[in-house]
Amino acid sequence: MAQAQTQGLGSKVKNALETTIKLAPKHADAHIALASFHAEVIDKVGKLLGRTQGADAATGLKLYKEALKLNPTSAIAMIEYANGLVMLEGDKKMKEAEQLYADAAACTPMDAMERLDVEMAKEELDD
Repeated sequence: MAQAQTQGLGSKVKNALETTIKLAPKHADAHIALASFHAEVIDKVGKLLGRTQGADAATGLKLYKEALKLNPTSAIAMIEYANGLVMLEGDKKMKEAEQLYADAAACTPMDAMERLDVEMAKEELDD
């Protein structure tokens, strides 16, 4: 997402993800990606400048929650939500983020990609 922003593609990516959610409202990964757009923009430029680029902390948090609601056993959704919480809310949400990492680390992976996600969560807990 950060690379898209630096290349001037941020608004195109955001619009594409918003369109995806309109067409497929139960697409959990699209919710995660759009939430991460909001979180990463705000993390890089702050809440005030982030608004000028279409990023909003409340919207990002809402999208993360919706993604977990749509796919409650997704390790990557938990990891991305944890990362987003820290980017958007800082250290005051660290305990909640750590719980999300712990929940992700406890997931039973369904395939090789999910195994990588679970292992990534375990590494985050070790740090």
